[in-house]
Amino acid sequence: MSREIAWCGLDCTACKGRMDVIRERVILLNEAFAAANIGEVAKEIPFMRLNYRGYTKITEFFSTPCKGCRQMGGNPFCSIRKCAQKQGYQTCAECDDLCKKFRPLLRIHADGEVQHNIEAIRKMGLEAFSDQ
Repeated sequence: MSREIAWCGLDCTACKGRMDVIRERVILLNEAFAAANIGEVAKEIPFMRLNYRGYTKITEFFSTPCKGCRQMGGNPFCSIRKCAQKQGYQTCAECDDLCKKFRPLLRIHADGEVQHNIEAIRKMGLEAFSDQ
């Protein structure tokens, strides 16, 4: 297989490329914040204190290269991955329908990519789809 395809049908290879861009920008922003001593500033300004803690948790996630869903990267709470693994499926294309576990993902990927990929995997098979 040339592309890594997640259980949900998304192309992890493409997602990793997008995440690389985000990671580079997060690193630059963290460097700018460090130069401006924002961590200490946030301790002294009440509304920033809580927001800065949330910021640091988010940037921790984006600062680490994603390994891909099949190597337990991505969302650690992904119910789609857990379900597919429990069922022993290679992808959710083996299921009859995209279940309610897909609702959050479909809101994020409103462009139809998920549905298109699942249908293509059903028609072509995972290996042929990933080799496109």
